[in-house]
Amino acid sequence: MLRSTSITQVIRALASALLVVLLLEASGLVVWAERLEVGALRDAAQPVTQAWQRIVAELHLDAPRRQALALREHWSVALMPVAEDAPTVGNAPPTTARLPPPTAVAVTKPPEPKRESPAAPNQKTSASTAVAEPRAVAPVVGSLRQVALVGDSMMAVGLAPVLRRSITRENGARLVRAYRSGTGLGRPDVFNWPAQYPQLIGAARPQLVICSIGANDAQNFQIDRHVFLFGTPGWKQMYAARVRDFAKLLTRDGARVLWIGMPVMRESGFSRRMAWINLLVKEVLAEFPQITWVDPNPYIAGSGGSFEQYRQDQRGKLVRLRADDGIHLSEEGAAFLLPAIDNWMQRTSPGT
Repeated sequence: MLRSTSITQVIRALASALLVVLLLEASGLVVWAERLEVGALRDAAQPVTQAWQRIVAELHLDAPRRQALALREHWSVALMPVAEDAPTVGNAPPTTARLPPPTAVAVTKPPEPKRESPAAPNQKTSASTAVAEPRAVAPVVGSLRQVALVGDSMMAVGLAPVLRRSITRENGARLVRAYRSGTGLGRPDVFNWPAQYPQLIGAARPQLVICSIGANDAQNFQIDRHVFLFGTPGWKQMYAARVRDFAKLLTRDGARVLWIGMPVMRESGFSRRMAWINLLVKEVLAEFPQITWVDPNPYIAGSGGSFEQYRQDQRGKLVRLRADDGIHLSEEGAAFLLPAIDNWMQRTSPGT
């Protein structure tokens, strides 16, 4: 009898917790359904989550959540500037150490990957066995003022924190945060980058843009009632057009762009899709002389371009290159890309 009572209490507690989640996350469930890959599950989930959101809103059951979000937004606006004069993370103070001048910095650039056709996504990119030591980005020659960090979670999770620390007061740069996790170019119905990018940068007119985007784009998408299956000629044509339009937007004010491709992923099927997207994006960006595409794999992949979770740095310390999800870069892994970013920034300045 006692055991039966305990089980009943557990069930009631779980049901109560589930109800609280459903009430507090009604809007989140709608977003989750919208971001599902186009197909039967998304078609079934969308009307259910939308109806539930309407019920919760009409009964004002989401009032605590809205108040909490409003309070968080108030403090975010009060405590965090839109553009940064100092590249700090959290409350950490900016670095005061002077960096060496550009002429004193030696950068070993990995060999340029062979140009491949998107028709062969299974080919692996060779990786350099010599790895440059991660370090701060050196000052940029010229009157650099604003650098925009753009992209999805591939920028937000690993790269952005490292770049915010590494691009220092020495070059007079102000960083503009223009990245959003869970977004991409494939699903403007979820997040429309051509419409949102001008709002993200506001009045800023960045001379340099560092972009990493595409991790969420290896999926089907739908226009009106027509579904474009990933990898088909129609999908390729449509996605190429979206990359091209976004590239025009990034460069419209004369900005120079460094576009960082997708790294090899732990899951082999997903990794092949990312390699296919890399080839297509690189082909489109070749139309834009202001854009430099860089392959991250020579810096963070293992032998033969394989996925590598850990690596010893030049001091023999074992460092984590990738997050536990096998997708995102860790901050230590992102630091290995600094030589490529450094090399590009030294060669690229306003007016050149």
